[in-house]
Amino acid sequence: MSTFLQLAVSGIALGSIYGLIALGFLVIYHATGLVNFAQGQLLMVGAMTTYLLLMQVGLGYPLVILGVIVVALLLALLFRYGLHRPMVKRGAPTTNMVVATIAFGLVLTAAVELFIGNTKYGVDAVFPGAPITLGGISIQSQSLLIVVVSWALVGGVWFFFTKTLTGVSLRAVGLNRTAAAVSGVRVSRLITIAFILSVVVTVIGGMLVAPLIGAGPEMGLSIAVKGFAAAVIGGMSSVYRGMVAGVVIGLIEMLSSYYISSAYAPVIAYAILFLALVLMPARVRQSGAHA
Repeated sequence: MSTFLQLAVSGIALGSIYGLIALGFLVIYHATGLVNFAQGQLLMVGAMTTYLLLMQVGLGYPLVILGVIVVALLLALLFRYGLHRPMVKRGAPTTNMVVATIAFGLVLTAAVELFIGNTKYGVDAVFPGAPITLGGISIQSQSLLIVVVSWALVGGVWFFFTKTLTGVSLRAVGLNRTAAAVSGVRVSRLITIAFILSVVVTVIGGMLVAPLIGAGPEMGLSIAVKGFAAAVIGGMSSVYRGMVAGVVIGLIEMLSSYYISSAYAPVIAYAILFLALVLMPARVRQSGAHA
């Protein structure tokens, strides 16, 4: 039983990261109708920035957090004003924009490989030391931190979308951009805020998961696939459903790795995504900007 509970805790922690990726997908999708397939690479940048600032430069975690957020802001503005907005002004179809997000992610991966290297690097935990023992279960402090911070971010995003004027206006933009613009909503500014929120959440996810699985330029793809699966299962419509779906995927992955074989874990994740796309496509097409 203790082994099962320990695996469950690890699965919840890993699944919380998938939930953050789902949240990143959700925020931009609500504002623009665009599925950003660079989410995995953005998470990777967060992990690699943490490695550089913490392990190479020698900064403490408070300054690392600040540095990671600054990098996230710069990436969000580059993504919005260097890629998305110019394509919107040229009237590019959504398909072209989706392909552009894939290209953007590939550029990020290539840049990291060129300037840092194609190796997976270890990253120190925020609270190093022996695991915490609760009822005979050894739990890594980083796993608990991931769960707490991830759910806090989800709660913060929910509050933003439902309780603030900016968040409610952003939901209105997702529902009907033309009507929102006519009513005086500054659509372009709100879309920029959505990009910033999405990238910051995703990059923080990379910072959180780096001590758990390491940091490397190829780490983003598999996490992004599972995060996208969580977003689809959540219907691309709810910050909480996407998070819960991510946790479920994390639990399935961790338990199947131990009780079946670790070789089947990636297959199971891709099978979940396939089934979600086949069985629930209407939920994705019909989802609105709901929190």
